[in-house]
Parts: sequence; C-alpha cells; structure tokens
Amino acid sequence: RGSYISASEPMRAEVALPHRALAFGLDFHPTERLLAAGLITGQIRVYSCADDGASAERRLGAKPHADACRSVKFSPDGGALFSAGSDRSVQRRDLETNRPVWKLRAAHASAVNVCTPLGPHGVGTGDDEGAVRVWDVRQRGAVMRFDEHSDVVHDLHFELPRLQLASCSSDGHLSVYDLRKGRLEARSDELEEELLCLAPLKGGKKLLAGSDSGVLGVFSWGDFGDFSDRLTPAVLGSGEAIEALAPLSEHALLFASADGVLRAASLHPSRMLGEVGRHADPIEALAVDAQGALAATAAHDGTVRLWDVSEAALGRRAARNGGSGAASAEAETEDEAEEAPPQGKRRKGGKGQGAIRLGQDFDFSDL
Repeated sequence: RGSYISASEPMRAEVALPHRALAFGLDFHPTERLLAAGLITGQIRVYSCADDGASAERRLGAKPHADACRSVKFSPDGGALFSAGSDRSVQRRDLETNRPVWKLRAAHASAVNVCTPLGPHGVGTGDDEGAVRVWDVRQRGAVMRFDEHSDVVHDLHFELPRLQLASCSSDGHLSVYDLRKGRLEARSDELEEELLCLAPLKGGKKLLAGSDSGVLGVFSWGDFGDFSDRLTPAVLGSGEAIEALAPLSEHALLFASADGVLRAASLHPSRMLGEVGRHADPIEALAVDAQGALAATAAHDGTVRLWDVSEAALGRRAARNGGSGAASAEAETEDEAEEAPPQGKRRKGGKGQGAIRLGQDFDFSDL
C-alpha cells in the first residue's frame, strides 16, 4: 500500500571498476557530482557523474592503502578525501594535487573499518576490535580514545549541532560520545541485534540503526537505552541484514540489504515505500548525493550502480504505480502528533576505558 517505487525502473549507470575490484566504501562530494569509492585492492577512485546520472567517468585514482580501503569520506568543504583501511592506516588526501596531506600508518591496533569527518580539522575512526578514535589533522596522535565496544565498529554518525559522535557495533550496543567534554555520553542496553549502520532522520531527532536481523531500529536522540520504535521485516519487505542506510528527506530513507535489493522506507508513517533497484549479491555500501537525487550502491557482485531517486523520478513512479503520492504530507502530520507529547575479532575486556581529554589546541568551537 502506498508503494511509489518500481523495481522495473532501470538503473541510470554502472560505474567501471578496475578488474576484480570490489567497492567497500562510497561517498558523494558535498557540492559537486563526484563519487568516491574505496576498493578491496587498497585503491580509491573518484568519478565524475553526469548531471542526469546516466554516466560516470574516472576523475582521479590512487592507492593509499596496502590492504582493502574500507571507508572513504569527503571533507565538509569537499577539498579533501579521508580514507581508512585494513592496513590500520588513515589519511586525508588533497583532491587538487591528489597527494596525501595527513597520514597515520598505524592509527589503530587492528583494521580500521570506518571513518567520518568531524568538521574542518577532525576525523573519527572505528576499528575491528571496537576502538573509536578522534583525530585532529593538525596533530599526529589521537586526541580522544574510546573503548566502549567489544567487537567491530560498523558505523559512525557525527551530529554537528550537538557535537556528539555515535558508534554502532556487532556487540549490540550504540555508544554516544560528547566531543566537547571528551567523554562517553550514553550507551544503549545490549540489544539482541548486531548494529550495522546508522542514519539520522527528522532533523536529527531520530537515529536509525540497521541490524543483522533485518530490523530497522529507531532511537530518539537523548534516549539511547533501547529502540523507541522498530520497523520489522514484515513492514520492510525483507528479513535480510540491513547493510547500509542513507537519508532521502526528513521522513524517508534508503536501505540496502544482504539480498542485494535497495529499498526505500518512511518513518511516521512507518512503511516500506518500494524497491529502487537490485544487485545479484549483497550490497556493501550506499551513498546519496547532496541534492538527494542520485544514489550509488556497491555490491559483492563487483558492481557500482547509480539510481535516480529524485523527487521527479519518484513522482513519475507514483503515477505509474498508482501510489498515493502523499507520503510526505502524512509523515509531517503524524510526526507533529508524535512530537507534541570484512570480520571483527571479539576482545576480552577493554570496555569502559573512556576518553582522554582534548588537547588545548583542539577546539570544536570552529565547527
């Protein structure tokens, strides 16, 4: 009911990767139609996508990592690209010169699984043993260390207005860190699911977490003990693990599953909106451009595909499939009513070590 996306809608383009390369990380540039991919070979590629998403040409390439590049993220100003890899290194690469301007060869004790920018000078990282680190690119050492997780950190989300960083892990916990005070702010109960990915909705009031059980859990920001709501496999149309999330609007998001299908869902009303596209194998990474019009997916079948998820495209599909086209209006009404009232290694111990305090010259006020 209310489905407005057709699985028969063709993909816009397929990105050409190097031979036998798989993409583990994807990210779109904050202002331009550039797509970055981190590859299993340790390489990174940046592609220039056509305005309509119908083609993508290689813009630049490099091999910053000796092993798989697991995560790539553009800096907030778009002038640099962060990458993290299985070789335990993290680096920041200038896009104009295609040279590294900051690099740590042994940033973590184990493979680095994820990175995310923290304003103009900061970057957060998470590794296979559950460690989370915060770095200032003007310094060499970590300015904050958190060891709250006992298993691989799958995703990080930085909430800029609150200056808080959230991490999720296979240990079934969500952890939230206060970067002003350099300490753990909150930690969820041990949930029954492995938490694999994070995405904010409703202006940061909600934080959604995808799980290995196919449940899409909803946290209310500030209340992280347990999910405040759940979108179950019966609602979402799939019981497969949710591998990646990406917001489309205040009320809707894309989610990619281990069955190789990219779907869209809305929150309040909570429902699956339909399928966007398919791969032959599980989807590993997902990204949406700054305009919310073009999505990219990378799968174990060795492909990176581009999908038109613009409002106009969704409207055309709604008309063709008899959808109501009223999802946004319904969501706004119900939300107003609601608001009115790679593998990780499990480590023995290591929890509760907290954070070291910020250096005097590491100041988040300039974010």
